[in-house]
Amino acid sequence: MLSACKAITIGKSEPQLRFLEKVARRCGFALIEGTGTGDIPTPKSLISFVLVHHLVGDDILRGVIGAIRGGGDDVRFSPIIVLADDCAFETILHYVHLGVDDVISLPEKRDVLIARLSAQLTEEHLYLETADYFGPDRRRLEAGVNDNRRIGTSGHSRLYIRRFPDAGTRIMRHQIFAPASPVAHAGVR
Repeated sequence: MLSACKAITIGKSEPQLRFLEKVARRCGFALIEGTGTGDIPTPKSLISFVLVHHLVGDDILRGVIGAIRGGGDDVRFSPIIVLADDCAFETILHYVHLGVDDVISLPEKRDVLIARLSAQLTEEHLYLETADYFGPDRRRLEAGVNDNRRIGTSGHSRLYIRRFPDAGTRIMRHQIFAPASPVAHAGVR
C-alpha cells in the first residue's frame, strides 16, 4: 500500500533528512520529497505522509501541522508522523496533543514500521474540527481519563475518515455538534 503513497520528509539538517529518507525507502514509499525548512512541497500523489524528525522542535512542527491542516482537501488529512528515539509515554502524548497522527519510536523492525504506517491507510480515523483546531482526536490515548474538555459549550464537528491509496481520502461520516446551551452546563464544575 505504501508503494502507492508519497513521503514528505521534514528535518532541520542533512543528517536528519537522510535518516528520514532511509526510513521512507525501507518502508517502500513510491516517492520521497525532503525539505529542511518545514515548507510543504506541493503534493503529487493521492496520499502524502509527512514524516517529521523529532529534533525539528515544536515551533517548526506546529508550522508544519498548521500548513498541512490549513491546506486544501488534498493535503489537510495527510498523516503527520513523528519519528522519535525511544521516548517516554509523556513525550508521545506531547506530540499527540500538538496534533500529529502518530509517533513511532525507533529503532523498530521494518514489518512493524510498515504496519504502523499502513494503519493510516486501512483504519478509520477520527478528526475533530473546532473553532481553533483541526486534526486527529488528541484524546485518543487518554482512555478512561476524566477530561473536563468534554464539557465545553462550543460546537464542533467529528469527521470519520479513511485514506485509500487509489482513491484519496474519503469522509465516511461527518457529525456536527451545535454549541451547547450555557444553561445545560450551569451545574457542572
